Amino acid sequence: GCGKTTTLRMIAGFELPTSGQITMDGQEMTYTRPNARNIGMVFQSYALFPNMTVAGNIGFGLKVAGKAAAEIKERVAEMLQLIGLADLGERYPYQLSGGQQQRVALARALAIRPQLLLLDEPLSALDAKIRMNLRNEIRSIQRQLGITTIYVTHDQEEALSLSDRIVVMSAGRMEQVGSPFEIYNFPQTRFVASFVG
Repeated sequence: GCGKTTTLRMIAGFELPTSGQITMDGQEMTYTRPNARNIGMVFQSYALFPNMTVAGNIGFGLKVAGKAAAEIKERVAEMLQLIGLADLGERYPYQLSGGQQQRVALARALAIRPQLLLLDEPLSALDAKIRMNLRNEIRSIQRQLGITTIYVTHDQEEALSLSDRIVVMSAGRMEQVGSPFEIYNFPQTRFVASFVG
């Protein structure tokens, strides 16, 4: 790849950069532990705990943070409502479709009220119709909650439809940064032009 996932992992604190630094709102975060960064992350593989119910998965980060049981229950109910799975809290991941599992992964990331949401190819394992529906849902939820989101994708249509700003990467380097309009209409390199078609 070109380093998209590695970049996300560095932002999340799962990997250290070999050079440079990571800042959030002007605060240096390069060596801050992942659990102290207030970042929610959704992986391509969903990464749900198979032995926990949907509600347990969504509330996991809150439990680890030492939140009160009543607060966890209330927040989980709020998240289940947000993702349209209000009646499925007692089910287990294996009882859900791929699209439902990805919604649960998104709700788990959002439950902690993160300052930043990282999405790593969250729709790539889903079929085209589900992918389009979930893409619209993610955009709607992200706008509704107002959370800064970094969304990694190799799909230019996803990038152009979901983003306010796009970073096109190739071989670990940023080729161009701009709005979807700028990227599409004024590609600065041959690679960017081929990316947007």
